[in-house]
Formats: sequence, C-alpha cells, structure tokens
Amino acid sequence: MNISDRPAGRLETLLIVDDNEDTAEYIATLLDDAGYGTIVVDCGTRAIEVMKKGVVDLVLLDVMMPDMNGKTVAKEIKSITGNDFIPVIMVTALNTDADKVEGLQHADDYLTKPFSADELLARINSLLRIRRLHKELLLSKERYQCLYENFPHLYISINSERTITNCNRFFREKFSVDTGEVIGKSFFSLFREEEHDVIEMFLRSFTENNMSLVGERTFTAYNHSTGGSHLLNLKAVYTGVEDDGLNIVIAMEDVTDQMRLQEEQKIARQQLYRSARLASIGTLASGVAHEINNPLTAILGFSSALTGRIDNNEPLDQVELAEYLGIIKTEAIRCRDIVENLSKFARETDMETVRVNLHQCIEDALKLMHSKASRAGITIENNVDSGILIRSDANKLEQVFINIISNSIDFCSKGATVVVENAPPGDGDRYCSVLVKDDGPGISPEILPKVFDPFFTTKEVGKGTGLGLAIVHRIIEECNGHIDIVSEFGEGTTVMLDLLVCT
Repeated sequence: MNISDRPAGRLETLLIVDDNEDTAEYIATLLDDAGYGTIVVDCGTRAIEVMKKGVVDLVLLDVMMPDMNGKTVAKEIKSITGNDFIPVIMVTALNTDADKVEGLQHADDYLTKPFSADELLARINSLLRIRRLHKELLLSKERYQCLYENFPHLYISINSERTITNCNRFFREKFSVDTGEVIGKSFFSLFREEEHDVIEMFLRSFTENNMSLVGERTFTAYNHSTGGSHLLNLKAVYTGVEDDGLNIVIAMEDVTDQMRLQEEQKIARQQLYRSARLASIGTLASGVAHEINNPLTAILGFSSALTGRIDNNEPLDQVELAEYLGIIKTEAIRCRDIVENLSKFARETDMETVRVNLHQCIEDALKLMHSKASRAGITIENNVDSGILIRSDANKLEQVFINIISNSIDFCSKGATVVVENAPPGDGDRYCSVLVKDDGPGISPEILPKVFDPFFTTKEVGKGTGLGLAIVHRIIEECNGHIDIVSEFGEGTTVMLDLLVCT
C-alpha cells in the first residue's frame, strides 16, 4: 500500500509494524474487513517515516524488529505526535509482567500473541473511541482559545489567589502590554486601591456560591503604559477548578467613551429642557402678568382706601378693617403662589425621582395655564383622583402637563374643553393611565407619526419651537413611563400617559 496518502472511504487508518509477513498480512486483512484503512511496514525506521506524514490514527507495533526495539519506536512515535493522542498497541509474544510493564511505559495497550480477532478489534475500537473524544476535546479547547483571544472584549483569567493567569489580545492592545508583563500580577493592581474591597466582594459573591455568572459592575482601571485610566464594565464567569486552582474569567468592556457620551447627552438634554422651559415661560409671561395684575389691583385698591381714611382721620370699623386686611392678605398670597410656581417651573434641576401626588402636580400646572386658557376661552378640568401617588420628577412632570395642555389650548377653538382624567389602576398594576383629552380639530394621519420629532411643528413661524412634545416624550421615558397619542382629524385628540405607580 502507498504510504503517502490516507486510504479513501475508510473509518480510520491503522499502521501495522511487523517484520513477520504472515502476521502483518493477517492483521491487515482483519482490519480491512472491519472497514479500517491499513498501512503495513516491516521495520521501525519506516514506521517513523509514516508517522511524520500525519496520516495514522492508531499503531499496532511489534516489540521485536530487525532495526530497533519496538519500545524505542513507541517512544519516538509519542515524541512525534505530541498533544495529538495516537494510540499505540504493543503486539508481542513476550507475556511476562515485567515485559508488559516496560511496554506500557510508552504504549497505550499491550496485546500478547496468540490473540483472537475479536479481542484485537475490541481493543482497537476502544482506543479509537478515546482518540475521537480526545480530538473533540482538543477542538473544543482550540475553539475556546480562539474565542477567548479574538472576542471583542478585554478578557483576563485569574485564579483563587486573584493572580492573572491569562489575557487576550484586546486586553494587551488596550493596556499596551505583552502577555509576560501581565501574567503573575495581582488582578487588583489594575484598579484604584479604594475599589479593591468592592472588587473582592464582587468576585467572592459568586465563587463561594459556585455561581457561573454574575451581573456587571463598573470600575476604574489604570493604564500604566499611557498614564490614563479606563472605566471598565466587568462581568465574571466562574469556570471551575483547574490545575492551577480556581479559575475565573473576567470579561471587561471599556465604557469610558460611552460614559462620556452619556454625560454629554445629559448636559445637552438639560440645556434642551431649559430652552423649552424658557420658551414656555415666554409664552406664559403675558398671562402671568395678567394673573398678578388682578390681585395687585385688589391690594392697591383696598390699601389705598385704608390709607385714605387714615389721612382724612375717618373712623375705621374693626370688622371692615379686618375684612380689608383679609382681602389684601389673600391677594398677596395669590401673587406669591403665582411667582413661586413660575420660579419653580423655571428652576434648573437634575432628574429626581420621588413620590408625587398626581392630582396636585396637575393643579400646579393649571395655575400657570389658567390665564392662557381664560383668554382663549378654553375650559380645563382636572378629574384625576386625588389619592394617586406616582414615581416621577415633580418639576419635569409639571412641564409635561404644561406642554400638552398648552398644545391643546393653541389648537382648540373658543368654548372647547380639555379634560385630564385617569383610568383607575387595577390591583397589581404598575402603571396609572392618565388621559388628556380635547375636542379640538385633531391631527391628520400623515402628521401624527412626526409629532414627537424634535423641532417639528405645525404652528406659524415664531409661535412654536417644535420641542414641546419631543421634551415630553423624553421626560416620560426617563421616568420609566410611556406616552402615546390617539387622534382623528376633526374628532379631537387624546394624549395617553402611563406613569409608574408608587408601591
């Protein structure tokens, strides 16, 4: 048989090394009939040449050969194959225990002559099954190493002593280090000292409980090569006990740019909120001035009447005096409340999620909208239950209702009604549904999908920024709520808000 190629259409290829032609032919015929490919050589030198070609899956090796001892050949075969497990079966007439022990030092099985065909095939099948499993194991290990090395995350492995035992190329590139510079160092050396205890708790939380996966945490890592630092999102996988002890794989994602972008977006949103609030204040300014003028007129009128009587030495009835002063006090409080509400609305604040009384929040918004609604001849009804508590930012939720109701006022005709009401939350409901309904002209189907787009407006130039509903949508999202608009052209509009209920 030509030894340069693996026989086609066979299960595996077996090398028969025996200088006895009859024995070699018998074994070859037996294996051919069993479906195996065979290569037959008559000496150790040729056997080694065949093994170097890498086409053999198992070796049947005679101990006594003309050029070299079979045990020497077995040793050389194992040296050639390395990590690739190719079984070697010693086939010999030597059957003492000492011979078997010596033979098994380099071989994987020992078969004494004479032997039966069934025994030979059983031993071959058993060792080939082990070889297949070994190949699968090596393939799995290669795939794992490929994934470990090339997956686009920063991977390092640590043992129970929190010492780094491996790292992938993305980690090496990020920190500008070689593998030798990392392996053997403490995992904690990557991070700020004040975070070491928290990281240890993070690792211990799942290794002690034999958990395979834990949630992510973000820590700051130093880059000693560049002098900079990285915000790393850590996930840990406990892979069990290996030769060097407990093994944990840490997957790290550099979120420095992401966190910076989020911070920039946060600042941009705050500026956008402020711009929208200032635009709303400008719209409400004339109405607020009118609201304040009414109580100021009463204050000036009654205070002038009192000072006039004092200047003219006219008697002051105590009941009448108390009545005048009471009116002055009431109207002054009214002015204070209007200014306070406007100031609170304009104040720049971070998102602060707290318990908010929904009815009262809407009332605060309506106080600022009262004058605009009155001038437009629009009636606004707050029918929301007074006992509903939701989890939101009171200031920003007030801005939501001001923007929505302001839109309704702008588009509704004189005599229209805007109703704010809620659908009663059922037992176990996480959200309260709030509906802001008007009987205005409605929104046409081609415009409806665009109403939440920033800077989209159907108002005349100079009368709208196009930010109102975009800001509303963003605020509701940040408060973990939902918003939708249902409208039919000519049939009015309903804005539906789902707000998170306090539990």
